[in-house]
Amino acid sequence: MSQGADEFPLNANGPAYTSWQDRHGVPLSYVGEKLGRAIEDLHRHARRGQGGDDDLRSAMYHLLVAYLGLHNMLGKANDPTLTNRLLDGSSENLGRWLRLVGREGDVHGLAGLDDSGEANFSSGG
Repeated sequence: MSQGADEFPLNANGPAYTSWQDRHGVPLSYVGEKLGRAIEDLHRHARRGQGGDDDLRSAMYHLLVAYLGLHNMLGKANDPTLTNRLLDGSSENLGRWLRLVGREGDVHGLAGLDDSGEANFSSGG
C-alpha cells in the first residue's frame, strides 16, 4: 500500500511505541506538568547530594522517557548522554529543556535542539 507524504509523517517515537487511542480522563497536559515537576525535583535532590548515585540516574532516565513519550519525542530518549547531561547540568538548562520539549515536542522532531542535544535558543526558540 502506497502512502503519500501527508499520510506518512516523520515519527519521533518509532512504530513500536505508537497507537491510536480514545481517552477520557485527566488532561495529558496536566500529566506532563507533573512529570516535569518530578524531573525538576529529582534534579534538585541530585544537585544537593552526590549526583553519581545510580538510583537517581535510573529514576531520572525513566522520568525523562515518560516525559518525552508524552510529548511524542520518545526517539530523543535514545541519546545515551541525555540523563547524565540533564542531571549534571544546571537547573536553568533543565528548565529550558523541559519548556522546549513541552512547547516544540511533536512527531516532526525537536527543531530547537542542536546535534549535541543542547538547547539552541539563538534561532528565536
